[in-house]
Amino acid sequence: MAYENGVDWRPLAPEARGRFRTFPDAVRAAFKELYREQNPFFAQIVDRWGELFPQLRARPLRFEDGVLYLAVRNAPTAFGVRPKLAGVRRVLSALPGAPADIKVKLEICAC
Repeated sequence: MAYENGVDWRPLAPEARGRFRTFPDAVRAAFKELYREQNPFFAQIVDRWGELFPQLRARPLRFEDGVLYLAVRNAPTAFGVRPKLAGVRRVLSALPGAPADIKVKLEICAC
C-alpha cells in the first residue's frame, strides 16, 4: 500500500520531515511568530490619532522596522491620502520617542 490514488503513503525519514523535530518545537515556533513586541511610540500614535489627524481618512495599522503602515478602505481613498503623507511624516517625527527616520506607507485594507 505504498502508493494509493497517486499518493506515496510511506512515512518520511526524520531528516526529510521538516524543520521541527517534535510537535512542541513546532508549537513554540508558531507562538513565537505570533508574539508582537509592544512599541510605546506606536501606542502613542494610536491613542492620539484622532486629535493629530482628524480629517485624514486613514488609520494606523502597524509599525514595523521604522515604517508606519496606514490602513485605507479602497484605492480612491489611498489616492486622496497619498499627497498628505509628507505632512503626516513631519507631525509624527516631532512626537517624543519617534525614530530618526520614520516612513509612512499606505495599505488598502477592508478591516
